[in-house]
Amino acid sequence: MRATATGCPPGLPSPEAKALFDWHASTQLLPQLRAKGNPPRIPGLDDLQACGLLLPPGTGTTSLATGLGNLTNRSEASWYLGQKHTVTFRHVRLTERPCAVMTVRDPYERLRSGFRYDTAHMHQVDYATLVSNYQKRRTLRELLDAFRDPSAPGHDTARSMYNHSVLHPMCNADGDRCVRKRLPEKPMNVFMWSQSAYLLDDAGPFAPSVHFVCTNAYAASWRGLLADFGVESSVPAAHALSGRRPTASALPHDDADARFVRNCLYPWDAHLNQLACGT
Repeated sequence: MRATATGCPPGLPSPEAKALFDWHASTQLLPQLRAKGNPPRIPGLDDLQACGLLLPPGTGTTSLATGLGNLTNRSEASWYLGQKHTVTFRHVRLTERPCAVMTVRDPYERLRSGFRYDTAHMHQVDYATLVSNYQKRRTLRELLDAFRDPSAPGHDTARSMYNHSVLHPMCNADGDRCVRKRLPEKPMNVFMWSQSAYLLDDAGPFAPSVHFVCTNAYAASWRGLLADFGVESSVPAAHALSGRRPTASALPHDDADARFVRNCLYPWDAHLNQLACGT
């Protein structure tokens, strides 16, 4: 297996995604997020309820929506502007919402979560879109080896799944108001969508504030979100993810795999996590 000087195999990170998501050079990523800063305080629960949610799969999205529903005695679904995982910052701006709330997670931890989810739901999800168990991959290491090693079983399928996923969420019809229009191709997996894609936008005269909820420090982020809006409440952070069956055991953490995901598959999302969450 050949690798570049950075330890990444040829073709990774995705050149197209790297050009689009370069936080230091991109003209489409939100400029106010290029340096970490505190979002403006917006007073009141009513203003929080007016926010649009940006929910990359595998980042604690159900926990956030459940917590907000508990806070306002509304259903989880009532917080969504559209299809749960496809609303982007551009959509929030075009619908003139004053603010956006986005869940953010370390890309390796997110991929581990997606692998666990697919393993638990493999009989309920279109088999061609599974990030786990596709072509009999039993472990996350096997999946990542398929990315790293051109001779590994399923290498072409894994690379194709990544390339068809990383630039999403995209528009699926001319009526959608998103940044790019691209029909999804299979195999594709929602847990491989880039978190940074949710923050792409063209420049506009109106810019909603963005408030981040960090999955790896969820309780503190939940309290910080309420504080941003001056909301005093005893409603706790909702850690339980509804609708997810427990798996037999947690996936082991591997430092080498974590570096590969952060450096070679999603370096822009690792940078976003650093900007938004300081980790």
